[in-house]
Amino acid sequence: MDNSKVERLEQEDFIGFWKRVLATFLDLFIILIPAVIVYWIFNSLAVSLRSEIPIILEYILFIVFDVFMIVRFGGTPGKLVLKMKIINQQGNYPTLNEALIRNIFRIISTIFSMIVGVSLYDFTAISTNLVLWAPLATDLSKILGPIMLVDYLFVAFSPRKRALHDMMAGTYVVDK
Repeated sequence: MDNSKVERLEQEDFIGFWKRVLATFLDLFIILIPAVIVYWIFNSLAVSLRSEIPIILEYILFIVFDVFMIVRFGGTPGKLVLKMKIINQQGNYPTLNEALIRNIFRIISTIFSMIVGVSLYDFTAISTNLVLWAPLATDLSKILGPIMLVDYLFVAFSPRKRALHDMMAGTYVVDK
């Protein structure tokens, strides 16, 4: 699909706010059990190895999974179940760069969560130093939360039902 075909999509081809909210809830339900299993495994490894590295890898794994799903399949599991796809200006699945830009708020949020999560342990210099950064990461998370809410509200009020992160990345969420 070239750029002219994206321009010819009808307004009803773009996915609106409530269907995207439903996709997010589906993502939570679909990913919840595997995420809990990964959490137990990586945290058990961290404790037994007395290292923060497994915890850091756990956070990286979740970011990589989300970006991989968008680049390879054009959507998260919830979007795919609801027959949605994420496309770029050319009508293709997003590139790695577009997927990273599209997920920038989630990546930043994950980094803040990782700082706070790792700071709860007392294994090595990494967790000891992150204790100093945890209050700032917590405060920045409180600022990022409303920004992410506004980001999603853009879907309800913008042409082609695009969130701010879609506009930044040059992506659209459309019916398959």
